[in-house]
Amino acid sequence: MSDASEERGGGGSARGPVGKTGCCRLRWLGGLTPIEVAIAAVKAFRRENLDARSAQFAYYSMQALAPLLIVALAAVAQMPIDGVLQSFMEGTDRALPRGAQELIVAQVQDVQARSNTSLVLVALMILGYAGMKLFVTVSRGLNAAYGVEEHRHGWQVYGLALLLTLGAMLLLLLALVLLVVGPSLSRWLVELVELPDSPFLKVLLHRGVRWAVVIAAVLLASSLIYWLAPSVKHRWSPWSPGSLFATLGWVVISLGFGYYVDNFGRYNQTYGALGGVIVITVWLHLCGAVLLMGGQIGGVIHRASIGGPRASRSTS
Repeated sequence: MSDASEERGGGGSARGPVGKTGCCRLRWLGGLTPIEVAIAAVKAFRRENLDARSAQFAYYSMQALAPLLIVALAAVAQMPIDGVLQSFMEGTDRALPRGAQELIVAQVQDVQARSNTSLVLVALMILGYAGMKLFVTVSRGLNAAYGVEEHRHGWQVYGLALLLTLGAMLLLLLALVLLVVGPSLSRWLVELVELPDSPFLKVLLHRGVRWAVVIAAVLLASSLIYWLAPSVKHRWSPWSPGSLFATLGWVVISLGFGYYVDNFGRYNQTYGALGGVIVITVWLHLCGAVLLMGGQIGGVIHRASIGGPRASRSTS
């Protein structure tokens, strides 16, 4: 079935072919202007009720969190590299709001105290189930964003979701290893280009390498999800507008929400131990919204580029 035949009907007029002349019209945006893409994406996000999908994303992410930590720690224990777990904790301290980071630390400590082979096997099965439900939710949300119906068989959808779950696990482990190797790479870089021996420069490179690893992992993960999850054929690009938006949005949300929690939110004082759960749930909801909005941006550009019946809606 062709992509054009999968487009759902809707109001509004289709735009002209890609490359239409006009101020700020870009080929990589399907011939639309950035403002047109933004307005169409926001309207479609609300129309397709993707905020509810974001809530489902947060729910299944919370289900997958504990088994993910159990399996990840079991894998880390088998690695012949020292400092992986410490780098992971430092990474969560920078990337997550304080309440969420405290919850992760508590979970890690609990897993370290209780971990055994049976627990790891059970966690692996729960992670497979929750991960499949999570990626199926994302897939359905992206299908709505692209305006297509699911035409793949159920076993294909769930099989792909399982592969994405395993891929996310492997990507996490790779990122953990790179977080450990990163400082060594930064020291090698300093020696290679003969940079001055400055404490400020060392701190900048140390944190810069860690942030670069995390951002690269988010960019790669989001681009693969946008390529594989929706039931539509298009070329993979790690630099797609949707992937760039999702990555930048994740950074802004993590830093901004962390600042809010640290300075204005009093969840721990108000809710006690539940404060960390509330913080990480809200953060995951926002992350899901950013991920689906990035997919919606990709959907708007895709429909405009193929000139489908829902290539664009009137922005008036």
